[in-house]
Amino acid sequence: MAGIRRHDRGYHDEIARLYKRYYEGYEGLIARHITFQVTNQCNLRCSYCYEHNKCDGSMSIYTAMKCVDMILDMYEKDDKSMLVNKSTKALIFDFIGGEPLLEAKLIEQIIDYFMITAAKRGYYELIEFTRYSFATNGQLWFNDDVQHLMDKYHEFISPSVSIDGIQELHDKYRIDQYGNGSFEKALKAFLDIRDRYGITGTKMTFTPGSTKYLSKSVMMMHSIGCRDIMCNYAFEPEYTIEDGRAIYYELKDLANKLIEIGDDTFVSILQGEDTGGPSTSDGNWCGGTGNMLMFAVDGKCYPCLRYAPISVGAKLAEKMCIGDCWHGIYNTPKSIALKEELEAITKQSQSPEKCLVCPIASGCAWCSGWNYEKYGTPNKRCVSICNEHKGRVLAICYYYNKRHQVLHDTDAKKINLPYEEVVAMIGKEEADNLFALEKEAFATK
Repeated sequence: MAGIRRHDRGYHDEIARLYKRYYEGYEGLIARHITFQVTNQCNLRCSYCYEHNKCDGSMSIYTAMKCVDMILDMYEKDDKSMLVNKSTKALIFDFIGGEPLLEAKLIEQIIDYFMITAAKRGYYELIEFTRYSFATNGQLWFNDDVQHLMDKYHEFISPSVSIDGIQELHDKYRIDQYGNGSFEKALKAFLDIRDRYGITGTKMTFTPGSTKYLSKSVMMMHSIGCRDIMCNYAFEPEYTIEDGRAIYYELKDLANKLIEIGDDTFVSILQGEDTGGPSTSDGNWCGGTGNMLMFAVDGKCYPCLRYAPISVGAKLAEKMCIGDCWHGIYNTPKSIALKEELEAITKQSQSPEKCLVCPIASGCAWCSGWNYEKYGTPNKRCVSICNEHKGRVLAICYYYNKRHQVLHDTDAKKINLPYEEVVAMIGKEEADNLFALEKEAFATK
């Protein structure tokens, strides 16, 4: 059997394994994600997008060059308290917008400048292991500037096309300014990336209104050769118990289809061997409290795109600005105090009691930037996703235990949610069947 494939943290883990002698005992990230917001503009108007303040304006090449200079200066200075230092073995430049490929030529210029400048400083190893990525809506994929970028740097770039699923779903939520759907162009872009570069991943976003399309949509992507399917529910909606129930049954249907196929396709929303148990870590799940660095189009720096003006507006963003590409970051009393505040945030400091004692807390996600937008502080956790998590965890238990019985390539998985809560979520008959499946799976472990 092919087995169920574990999806690690991607390129970061590849570098960590390669540099294991450096990685042992090292508490930070061995590869650092740096986000360049190259434009404020987008050619789509996706209904669930968290960027509420798109407008005119893009990053200038001069600003981009200063951003690169700042990164390399941080690396050269080797201050272990900073995000980039000599312990950093690789950088991952994430280009984002709006729609990043509106500025494909700028992205190429940024990569050019980084490679040339790093080489002049003698940082050849950093050049070799640095990679570049972007997620695109695919509408501009066949434009000349985009094709020139990919022809030149495809060995170093990881592109992905966001396709939410079947055309009915995709075109319902991902529309252009005139209300037209974007599915056909997105699909053509995905197929071209698959055929030319062998990249078979996508990013899918779901909301309560799109749950009924989920199983069919994932299987559609599978049918066209997509084998790394990153999919999640948006953080912003308030998920009801009815939403959680619908999510469970839709994911159960998807689980049965994946088991029938029996290959090693990775579907993030279902494959969580570390999801659904008690949580022993007190760390902040989200990296948006000091583990990332983002440059807005004007060169100002933020801990994450979710704090930037394009997301929360200029007024809220100003409070979370940590510096800029001309003067550096975390070097003023205000930004130093903000750094200390962000680094002090833990799961316990931000979570209500029900989250701290939750028996399925592991794998429950949250967004610190959304917390800030909603409450005015990243240190107060929004729990509106709770019912989504419960429905998903129960479906994960079904998937692992059923696959364990049928294909014998997964471990049995315990249902940690109390029986009464399971009944309330999916009904007594289904709850009894789910617990019976768990018992059978552990009996044949």
